Amino acid sequence: MRIVHRALLVSIALFTAFACSAARSEAGSTSEPVNAAPTAKAPEVATGAVESPAEPVADPVKEPKTIREFFMLLPTKYFNLESCEAAKDKGCRKAKQEYLKTFLEIEDTANGYLKASCDGAQSCLEMAIFKKPDGSYLIGLRSDFEMGSDSYFIDYNKGAWNDVGKKIVEGFSKDNFYAFPRNGTTVEVFEKLSPDTEPTSELGKGRKLYDLEWKGGKFMKKK
Repeated sequence: MRIVHRALLVSIALFTAFACSAARSEAGSTSEPVNAAPTAKAPEVATGAVESPAEPVADPVKEPKTIREFFMLLPTKYFNLESCEAAKDKGCRKAKQEYLKTFLEIEDTANGYLKASCDGAQSCLEMAIFKKPDGSYLIGLRSDFEMGSDSYFIDYNKGAWNDVGKKIVEGFSKDNFYAFPRNGTTVEVFEKLSPDTEPTSELGKGRKLYDLEWKGGKFMKKK
């Protein structure tokens, strides 16, 4: 009887040990992380980028949207600033800020229009932006100075400025005086007076010739 009882105890012990072993084995398998299975080796480029960062890349050119942003990027060949020291003032930014502080008359951000006065040495400025069908902008600019005026129609694209008056303005001529609008998109065209002619009103502005309408990214003579 004792032998049977002892055999029974041994059997129970063996069964218990087996069950515990099985339970640990099952628990171990279910606790493995999902991504424990072998995965493809990460590309060498990615590994290297973490250990040895590549040289920083310059920020993409921020496309200007407001009339002031366009003015602050404007090259001096389109509007000269007498107070700018190019060697010390990159892009004449300080000179532009000072010019606006001293001479600004109108800055209409909503309509994309800016007008500033001048003195004997510094030119005056009238400037407007026109939205093109692709969402970019055309800049209309006139610089008035003691000896006359210069008008420009300028395209801006990712830091590059191009004088496109002859391409997009019907009848464009350097001999015309272009008056840019604060409201609307119609540009008035006047005869430009020679320096020795007494101006009728604005400096260099003569008789009116016609109006230009902004259509499909071009200026066409109003019928």
